Amino acid sequence: MRQILLFMVLLLPTPALADDPASVDYARDIQPVLTARCYACHGPLKQEQGLRLDTVAAIRKGGDSGPAVEAHHPDASLLLRVVTGADGWQMPPEGEPLTPEQIAKIKAWIDAGAAGPANEQPAIDPAKHWAFQPPVRAALPASASSDPTTNPIDAFLAAERERHGLKPRPQASKEALIRRVYLDLIGMPPTPVELREFLADESAGAYERVVDRLLSDPAHAERWARHWMDIWRYSDWYGYAAEIRNSQPHIWRWRDWIVDSLAADKGYDQMVVEMLAGDELAPLDRDTLRATGYLVRNWNRYNRNLWLHDIVEHTGKAFLGLTFNCAQCHDHKYDPIAQSDFYRLRAFFEPHDIRTDVVAGQPLTEKDGLVRAYDAHHGTPTYLFTRGDERDPDKSQELTPGLPAVFGDVALEIQPVQLPLAAWYPSLDPVVQETVTKHLTSEVTAAKQIFDEITAKLAAARERHKQLVAAAAAPAADPASAPAANEPTTPEAEIKHLEAEQALAARRVAKAEADLVSFAMRTAAGRAKTAQPPGEDAPALALAAGLAERSAKVADAELKLLAAEQALVQAQGKLNPNDEATKKPVAAAEAKLAEAKKAVDDARAAQLAPSDFTPYLPEYPATSTGRRLALARWIVARDNPLTARVAVNHIWMRHFGQPLVSTVFDFGLNGREPTHPALLDWLAVELMENGWSMKRLHRMIVTSAAYKMESTPGGPDDPNYKVDPDNSYVWRMNSRRMDAEAVRDSLLSIAGALDRSRGGPELEQVAADDTNRRSLYYRQANEKRVVFLQLFDQPNVEEGYRRTESIVPQQALALLNSQFAMRNSGVLADKLWSEAAAAMTSEERQIRFVSLAYEAILSRQPTDVERDACMAFMANQSQLLAKPDQLAPFGAEQPSAGADPESRARAGLVHVLINHNDFVSIR
Repeated sequence: MRQILLFMVLLLPTPALADDPASVDYARDIQPVLTARCYACHGPLKQEQGLRLDTVAAIRKGGDSGPAVEAHHPDASLLLRVVTGADGWQMPPEGEPLTPEQIAKIKAWIDAGAAGPANEQPAIDPAKHWAFQPPVRAALPASASSDPTTNPIDAFLAAERERHGLKPRPQASKEALIRRVYLDLIGMPPTPVELREFLADESAGAYERVVDRLLSDPAHAERWARHWMDIWRYSDWYGYAAEIRNSQPHIWRWRDWIVDSLAADKGYDQMVVEMLAGDELAPLDRDTLRATGYLVRNWNRYNRNLWLHDIVEHTGKAFLGLTFNCAQCHDHKYDPIAQSDFYRLRAFFEPHDIRTDVVAGQPLTEKDGLVRAYDAHHGTPTYLFTRGDERDPDKSQELTPGLPAVFGDVALEIQPVQLPLAAWYPSLDPVVQETVTKHLTSEVTAAKQIFDEITAKLAAARERHKQLVAAAAAPAADPASAPAANEPTTPEAEIKHLEAEQALAARRVAKAEADLVSFAMRTAAGRAKTAQPPGEDAPALALAAGLAERSAKVADAELKLLAAEQALVQAQGKLNPNDEATKKPVAAAEAKLAEAKKAVDDARAAQLAPSDFTPYLPEYPATSTGRRLALARWIVARDNPLTARVAVNHIWMRHFGQPLVSTVFDFGLNGREPTHPALLDWLAVELMENGWSMKRLHRMIVTSAAYKMESTPGGPDDPNYKVDPDNSYVWRMNSRRMDAEAVRDSLLSIAGALDRSRGGPELEQVAADDTNRRSLYYRQANEKRVVFLQLFDQPNVEEGYRRTESIVPQQALALLNSQFAMRNSGVLADKLWSEAAAAMTSEERQIRFVSLAYEAILSRQPTDVERDACMAFMANQSQLLAKPDQLAPFGAEQPSAGADPESRARAGLVHVLINHNDFVSIR
């Protein structure tokens, strides 16, 4: 059958190939197929059977089985036989076979003589790939080295432009520049006052002073936190209904840590270390522990292997720009990463788990807490999964933490971390002690207060009963003063009810007091037990604490029993033998009572058996493996070739709209070369040698001449277009659309409605239309995101390394029809009309209103044509809206709703300008 297939393929009449074999081009038709499908086993990384296929010379030479091709003899060529399966086995061994068209091209190429380019060079040794070499600060290009005032960024860019014959565009207008830098650094446009102040300031350094002010603004940290949250895949918890399946509640503390770290200009290197190993670096520092939310975010309820896979994959992509995940099932096809390397990287994370710690003021971690990482599984081995199948681990060899050999002989110093007492025995943490003691004491106080209130009511009821009894026994002096025949003579029912309430309240007091004693005794016993050496009274305290703990359980069980007994009595009181519906509550109460009785019996039995106590909070391992800390320190080491480059690339992309390396999470051999390698390395070194300060890097970028260039090209005949249509060499600034959060935040900001409160738990995504916090504070999870933000390309939580930028009708509709846009249009219109009140005549006020609207929304003045069009629009709208039969409701939530036609026309103009393309663009 395979021989028939080969015969059919050899005769396949593909267009232009069968008739003209010479039309096949090796570089165009053959080499890309071999690269994509054969290099993994027969390329620079690996040469199975001694065969390389990355040059024609190597193909002709062949391997252990002889030459791979015989020129002009396709039927005798091993290469063609194996891709067709003619010899009983087929290549490539994985994935789909080559297509008939690909096979026909290989046949035609061999038939034509298997020619290749002259002096063809084999692929480079992967270890010599540019991204695996440490970055070196190159000297500034000669044309700029003599001028110390030249921004190094401009020096490198100018050299490349000169080499390609490109001329840079002139500097953007002050209006465009100030709007651009505001949106880049804080995610919102300047206010009209800020705009006017900058335009009026002609002094040297005016722009730089604005940059410094923006970098110190808390809004800058929020703006750039959202960028890094994309890269680090921030996600609030999600699952099914209330069931948590991914991430964790309270992970918002990691988001706040990102904001706080950026505000303080914490070094990028320190941020990486804290995210990967904050619990090993500073085990008692709650501020630092928040950072390990990076690890928590990957938590998966049902599959720990998927959890650890995601950590390895995205640690590689986010920090190192490498696709380690490609090696989960087999050796990496392009990069020098073996399959075992994937699992050796996994071994760094194998021991870790997550826990939720008590935070000050809230002892119940279900309501609030600090979710963080820690090492729980010290002895868990790491095995390679055969073909990536977790059901088939290769247990013949346990893999230890290690790095791919391409990084050289790195001697990682993995040292176990001895944790302080409060880290592994949190019951003795001072924060826990204070919080729980205060909570339990308040529970006792509240329970006693309720008991006293019920007791007072019961005493009053009994007194009334006594008085009624006495009155009934004494002769009535006045018949009219005697109780009416239908009036109850005693409050027995009330007394009975209050007696039941009092009994329950007494049990609550007993439980609260027992809980407080239990905590105090267990704390004392824990302190004695963990002392070095343990206290002499430790055994006695342990027994006493155990008794107090069991007594508290008895008190809790007795409270529940009494409540169940009373519930049964109430259900029986409502029982109607002829009504089946009344029988079900009785049956349920009886079942609950039986359960409560058993719990009391079990608790009392346990109370009689002497035993040790359990800590109030779980006890954790006293050491951490130190694996993650060692890995983190290597990732940010000065000689690591990737980390700084990857960080610089992300920052550059978010300022210029395109990265220096287009494959932002793949710097490997299958990625793209940097457009400006010397500049990338210079900036990477600059970052590392200046404390990894991102604010310093931001400042250098936004004060460069390249950043200040106008974004408009010189017209369709601009010669730059012919040389560099994609602006790869930055001869102009790139115009781009705002990201989703900037659109929403800017709309609130210009209306003066933005709530600038910082931090705190995530807000429900459905509240984003009605509340005015910054967008990063609303829930973002796999199936729970703000719809408005989704429409403007907010990425999903699985991967946001580089956002897409779409233009779809739904975006225009969101700005045109949403109550959110219309409400803020009305707010802004009313505000601007009030500001324009100083104008002399009605027409002058309207002109002033138009100018203010353009300033607030588009950060510029209108042209004469635009101003006239706006005036005509408002006049026309006022006339239309003045007709009662055409006066449609404008929106119940808009401040101008129901207002006069002129007010509504002004709100309509503001609404139109919000829908202007320039409002949602960064130019």
